Formats: sequence, C-alpha cells, structure tokens
Amino acid sequence: MKELTLRKSYFYPYAPEKVWLAITDPHAMAEWLMPNDFKPEVGHRFRFQTDTTKSCGDNHTECEVLEVDPPNRLSYSWETVPNNPAKPRFEPMVVSWVLTPEGEGTRLEFVHEHLQNIPWVWRSMMRFGWNYMHKRLLRKVLVNVQDEGSQIVFEPGAIPLEKRCYKTKTIPDHLVR
Repeated sequence: MKELTLRKSYFYPYAPEKVWLAITDPHAMAEWLMPNDFKPEVGHRFRFQTDTTKSCGDNHTECEVLEVDPPNRLSYSWETVPNNPAKPRFEPMVVSWVLTPEGEGTRLEFVHEHLQNIPWVWRSMMRFGWNYMHKRLLRKVLVNVQDEGSQIVFEPGAIPLEKRCYKTKTIPDHLVR
C-alpha cells in the first residue's frame, strides 16, 4: 500500500518556547487537542481519550514519545485502538512537530505519517481536523501561554470544556483537566 503522509506548515506570532509549551503541556493539549496524560519524556506511554461519537466511533489513541528536543522537535507514535478488544487494532502512525524561529514568531512544521494504516474516512477527517486545530484552536490556547518571571506557563480556560471539539462525560477527570 502507498505510504500516506499529511504535512502542514503554520506560522504563529509567538516565540518557539511558547509554541512548545502549547504542544507539550497536557492541560493546554486537553483544550486544543484531546484529554491526555502526556509527558514530554522519551519512552513515556500516554493516551488521548474522548467519549464515543458517531463520527469517530469507540476508539482511543495510545501513544509513545519517540523524540523530545525542546523547543525544537517532538515526535510520538499514534495508535488508534478500539475500546472493544474484539475489534482489530490499527498499525501505529507517527506525529512529529518541528519548531523553527522565523522573524518575530515560530514556523511549526507538522507531519502525520503512515495514514494508510487507518480507514480513508478517518484520513479525511484528520486532514480537516488537524488543520482546524492548528489554525483555530491552538491559536486560542497560545493566547493563554504567558511569561511569569523566568517561567512560561499555560493559564487554563482558553477553550472552555463546553466549547471543545469533543465530549468527556465518561473520561476520567485527570485526563480532562
């Protein structure tokens, strides 16, 4: 089967350290992407989890951090797993983020590899979804990434729970934040 890869490039008018925090802080990720238990540590296994939906089904995503080079590069595996163990698992994909300073901001190169491992309708939804998340939601979260003295922190509340792209009635609170 032909190798399918989604490549996107986005510019954000924020320093690489702020963009890095927005894509690695689990609270920020929960607002613009999905509830998770992410840690930016090579080898850390984590999960993205939302409620079952008609469009996305009864799946969750299991991941493993493959590369961490703050604030330049992040890579992790992405395996869509059915909640029902009788259903087949999909082969893992890889998601990578490369941040490069550009003028007064950051160029973010996003790559999602091995999309041939999932059904075509999911690939179409991912193309639309990743673009929407990067262009709209991540930008909202970046507004809440602030300098506090010598630290950069995320202030939750950029995207209230009721306005996020997913539902979380069955998701443990520690993943939702």
